[in-house]
Amino acid sequence: MIETTTVENIYNELKVRIVRNIYDPGEIISENALAAEFNVSRTPVREALKTLQSEKWVTTIPKIGIQVSTIEVNELRNNFEVRKALETLVITTVIEKDMPKEIMTKLETLSEKFKTVDLSSLEAIELDVKYHETLWKLCNNAVLLRYLEELNYSEQRWWYYMKKINPSLKEVGDVGSLVHLTEYIKNKDLDKALNIMHTHLEYYIHQIKSAFFA
Repeated sequence: MIETTTVENIYNELKVRIVRNIYDPGEIISENALAAEFNVSRTPVREALKTLQSEKWVTTIPKIGIQVSTIEVNELRNNFEVRKALETLVITTVIEKDMPKEIMTKLETLSEKFKTVDLSSLEAIELDVKYHETLWKLCNNAVLLRYLEELNYSEQRWWYYMKKINPSLKEVGDVGSLVHLTEYIKNKDLDKALNIMHTHLEYYIHQIKSAFFA
């Protein structure tokens, strides 16, 4: 039994399950079953599900229950168009700043780890997220961070979904691009940094689309 009792913890756990496709798109989940699993009343479960519904991760179907949201192809392209625009803002802002030495070292360390040949899907995705989050947080913009995190959760869900239906799908994207991006940020080369970031994102969506329409 999972020792999770607060609404926030239940919310976080359920969101992870949705993102990682532990719950399939369209799957019906039961409040009663979740309350029993978490050893709580239905109230905190219901509150957690209410938040997830407000974020469109689940929806309530009368007389049926709580359904995990489906996955739409058009939504992926829309997500990436917004993500590209926001990442452009991030890169521009970061390059204009005086990068703290310890942050630059962290970016270099994270990007070098992508050269590891035996990364699992989960490890590669988590590493990619850590790298991007390090850049996002440098902007000191809570609204920007919140939107990027939600877009990233949605994209992760797509990746886990594609890996589930197509296990031969390559691991996360263009592994060399973040190494180059780190170099361009360090050298404050905005044009090259933006170009490699856009290439990184386009490669990512191409991998998913290729697997989906294979």
